[in-house]
Amino acid sequence: MNRVQQQYKITEAYITSERINGTVDVRPTIAELTFFEDIEKPYITGQIALVDDAGTFDTISMSGTERIFITIASEDSTLDPVMSRSFLMYRIDRIIKSSEAGDASTYVFDIIDEHAITGEGVKISRTVQGSLEEEITRICVADMGKQVDQSYMSSSAQSNFKINIPYLTPIAACEWLRNRATTENGMPFFLYASIHDTNLRLGNLEVMLSQLAWNKDLPYTFAPANVQNAETQTPLERTMTIQAMKAVALQNTRQQMKTGGIGSLYNNTNLSTGRISSTKFDVTKLLEQMESEQIIGPNQNVYNESFITEMGKSLHEMNSKVFHQVTSTGTYDTFKSIHDEIDGTRLLKKIESMATRNMLYKNMYDVTVPGAGFIVSKASVGDIVRLDVLGDNNDPNRSEALDQSRSGNFLIYNTRHVFRDTRHNVAMTVCKLERG
Repeated sequence: MNRVQQQYKITEAYITSERINGTVDVRPTIAELTFFEDIEKPYITGQIALVDDAGTFDTISMSGTERIFITIASEDSTLDPVMSRSFLMYRIDRIIKSSEAGDASTYVFDIIDEHAITGEGVKISRTVQGSLEEEITRICVADMGKQVDQSYMSSSAQSNFKINIPYLTPIAACEWLRNRATTENGMPFFLYASIHDTNLRLGNLEVMLSQLAWNKDLPYTFAPANVQNAETQTPLERTMTIQAMKAVALQNTRQQMKTGGIGSLYNNTNLSTGRISSTKFDVTKLLEQMESEQIIGPNQNVYNESFITEMGKSLHEMNSKVFHQVTSTGTYDTFKSIHDEIDGTRLLKKIESMATRNMLYKNMYDVTVPGAGFIVSKASVGDIVRLDVLGDNNDPNRSEALDQSRSGNFLIYNTRHVFRDTRHNVAMTVCKLERG
C-alpha cells in the first residue's frame, strides 16, 4: 500500500485488568476502531472490533472491567501521537464467527472513558457557591479527577449563587449547573471531551462561534469533479474532499415552536415576596442582540420573521409555551439559589439558551471527510470547520457558484472517527445559524 493511502497507524493497543498477569497485545487483531465525540457529552465513547483466532478472550473471560490502552499516530513520524489514552471495555456488543472453519470470531467491544463509568458510583450532596463555571470545574477535578480546558469559554452571566447539589452523580451535577449557565447574550454552555487530550472542555457557544475555521485557508470541498476524479487528484486535494453530505429534517419550525423557542412567556412566583412576574420571550430580539454583538451576521437562517399566520400574527408574537418557575429569594441570605434572579428579564436567559440550542438543530448536516486534517490540526467538536459545496444550478451565468446554505463556516457538533485498513474517515454533524 502506498504512502498516500496510509493515513494513520495504531502504534500500541493492549488490554490489561487486575485479573490479568501483564498485558495482552491486541494491536495485530484490530479490524476496526471507532470513536465518538459529542459536544453534549463529557466523555468519549467508541467501539473496537478484534479478530480472535487464538481463544484469547475465552481465556481472559472478559467481565466488562478491562482497560484497553490505545496509541494512534499520523503517518508522519515527526508529529506527536494524535491520541494516547485508555478506555474501559465495559460491554461486549456482539460476537461474530468470522471464518468458514469456525475457528475464529470477531468480538465487538463498546469502550468509554473510565470516568463516565466510575462516576456513576458516586453521589454528590453538598453546598457549592460562587460562579457556575467555577463549581463545574471543581466537580470535574475533585470528583472525576479531570482537568478542565477553559479556552473555549467566557464568564457566565450568573454569579453569587449558593446551591445544594441533591445527591447527583458528578456528571449529572455538572450538567445541572451547565444547563443553568449562560453568557450575557443567552448563549449556552457545553461540557465535552476530545480524543486529542484527556482533559474535559468547558465552553460556550458565543466563544465557539467567534473562532476562525481551522481549515479557513483550505476548505473541504464538494463538487462532482472531486468525486469522479479522485484518482487524478493530488494527495492534498483528496485529503480536503467531502466524500458524502446529507441532511434530514431541516428547518423544523414546528419543533422550534413547541419548545417555546420562537415566542413564549416566562412566569415567576417569588414565595418570599409574593410577587408574580411575567416576561415575554421573542426570538427576533434574541437574534437582533446576537447580530449587534457580532455573534452572527445579518443573514440568519433560523427564523423567518416576515411570516404572518392566518390569524394575522407573526409566530414570535404568540406564546406557544408558558414556563412557570417558583423561587424564594433570601433563602441563602445574600446569595441567590440556582433559579433566583433579581431582575426578571435575566430569567429569560434560560429560554434564550434553550432557543439557541434549537437554532443549531434547524440546520444540521452529516458530512464525511478524510480524517488526515483532523489528525494534523487536532480539530474536534466545538471547533469551526469551513465547507465549500457547489450550488444546485447548472446555469453557466449564475452569480453564485457555491450553495449558500451548505457552504461556509460550521460548528462541529459531533464526530465519528473510523479507523479501518489504515484509512481514517471522519463523519461529522455540523451546524450553523446563517447563510453563506
